[in-house]
Amino acid sequence: MKAKSMKKVFGSVFSIVCAVSLISGCSSGNTGGPTATVSPAESAKSGGAATSPAILDPVNLTLYRVGTPQPDEKAVVDAMNKITKEKINTTITLNTIDWGNFDDKMKVIISAGEDWDLTYTASWTNNFYNNVAKGAFLPLDDLLNKYGPHIKETIPAQFFDGARVNGKLYGITSYQIMATMKGFSIKKDLADKYKLDKTKIKSLRDLEPFLENVKQNEPGIVPTTSGAPVSTELLSNMDTGLMYDTVTGDTANPLVINVKNNDFKIKNLYELPETMELAKMNRYWYNKGYIRKDAATIKDYKAEQKTGKYGMFPAGAVKPGNEGDTKGWAGYDVTDVQFSPSYVSNTSLISSLTAINQNSKNPERAMMYLDLLFADKELYQLLCVGMEGKHYKKVDDRTIEALPNGGYNPGTDWELGSQFNMFLRPGQPKDVWEQTNKVNKEAIVSPLIGFVLNRDPIKTEMAQIDAIIKQYNSVTNSLLNFGTADPEKVMAEINDKLKKAGLDKVTAEAQKQLDEWRKVNKK
Repeated sequence: MKAKSMKKVFGSVFSIVCAVSLISGCSSGNTGGPTATVSPAESAKSGGAATSPAILDPVNLTLYRVGTPQPDEKAVVDAMNKITKEKINTTITLNTIDWGNFDDKMKVIISAGEDWDLTYTASWTNNFYNNVAKGAFLPLDDLLNKYGPHIKETIPAQFFDGARVNGKLYGITSYQIMATMKGFSIKKDLADKYKLDKTKIKSLRDLEPFLENVKQNEPGIVPTTSGAPVSTELLSNMDTGLMYDTVTGDTANPLVINVKNNDFKIKNLYELPETMELAKMNRYWYNKGYIRKDAATIKDYKAEQKTGKYGMFPAGAVKPGNEGDTKGWAGYDVTDVQFSPSYVSNTSLISSLTAINQNSKNPERAMMYLDLLFADKELYQLLCVGMEGKHYKKVDDRTIEALPNGGYNPGTDWELGSQFNMFLRPGQPKDVWEQTNKVNKEAIVSPLIGFVLNRDPIKTEMAQIDAIIKQYNSVTNSLLNFGTADPEKVMAEINDKLKKAGLDKVTAEAQKQLDEWRKVNKK
């Protein structure tokens, strides 16, 4: 199937599912999502054994998520546990680990064989594919069929494909904006003050006059938290007209193809001239003083961004309503500038997943809990924004506003469950979910969707390559993203190490598998 026809299929399936989701999941925030009460008996409609919550043994699940730990987290968890205790006789112990430490801490927790049930995992932290290769995550197909009816009703079938390895499903994606759109969020008061005209910004370099103004005239304000992340998304910017996707769906791996020309020829991200150009721009910004000198050592970027001491910062996704969403957690107005086209990539399908521990003592209950986050709006909203009157106030029947110093405002609605069940934030349009649906339908779809690399023949080389990329491009040592080192020197070192680690062998094997997949799937 060609990319164009894939886009049509994607759009039609997506619109049908979103229509159901919007009807049942996007009204106001009282319990009363797709079902008001969800029991294992109701969950059994997909084939599970009917069981009443009253006769289920009590279970406590341990959940790890990434984010900024919240002062009032225990009170929120207690409120959530009242709901889950009643519906599936289950409580949770929620562990929130800050952004900079999550990856390393989860490695220790998993390697030590600690007792846990659910964890956040992605291409960018707590690496999904690496954990699957290590046998850390449980295959989920049977559990999903038996205990995940609301998940299956909500998420289009093809969105599960990115989390499949050798045909088996190992992660449940959160349901949100599925198209990738990267850019920067800029403090609106500064954008207005310096008359930033977004219509004239066609490349990242066009932001430099704004950055210079902030540097020269705003004492106490750092122009930007970081440079532009060296990623496939920001290489695919409006100026170059190029578009790349990762062959492995994993940002820790440098194999990419040019999606726009559809030649399916695998290349090394760190040998592309566009990558060097982007890294040199970041180095220039660093040398000009636009980037804080110790920026690469920051552990919790969300906390830093909340201070308001930066002129701009990379936006997680320049999606409909993101400006209002950002004000909700940051506490100030921003204006977004988009630099990548809207497209559904291999990487975006594993950008936000939840996995179940291979050794979980209660995997069935863990899946029931995940399903409840899709089905029960009150439970989902508690996890995302806490309690009304204590952590937020209602502006109208659909819109909320975080209370100053409320003690709970994690800003991670996108992490678990369905974001279509969320309140609106001030500044978000009333039709934000309809806009989101439209973006998803109209996004370009990568021709790599559905391709999953079999890592077994090259697992040793892949592990070595992943370690090299992490060394140079991790949160705390991002030499290219923060401009802290000469990019020509760093890129030469990276490519030399990648060659020695077996990148040529990996590329050849990946190209072979991709060519075979194309023949079978008539790409």
